[in-house]
Amino acid sequence: MAEVVVEVTVRERNQITVPAEAARALDARPGTRLVLSVDPDRHVATVRPLRDSYAGVAGHAYGRTAQEKAAYVKRERDAWPE
Repeated sequence: MAEVVVEVTVRERNQITVPAEAARALDARPGTRLVLSVDPDRHVATVRPLRDSYAGVAGHAYGRTAQEKAAYVKRERDAWPE
């Protein structure tokens, strides 16, 4: 998808409206929570949707099967100091 660039105006109470084309690009709907990250040194702001859940984000990082995941947990616990 091509980059979406839109202009917004900060209103009296520091509010902005997310234009329709930006909302579509973010797949934002009423109730979607957004995170605004600001780099004050560069005067750059980034907006991204806040996930409702982080379940499954790590994918298969700890193994693909229940046995692989259990082995990973065991290795981690075995590494703990006594």
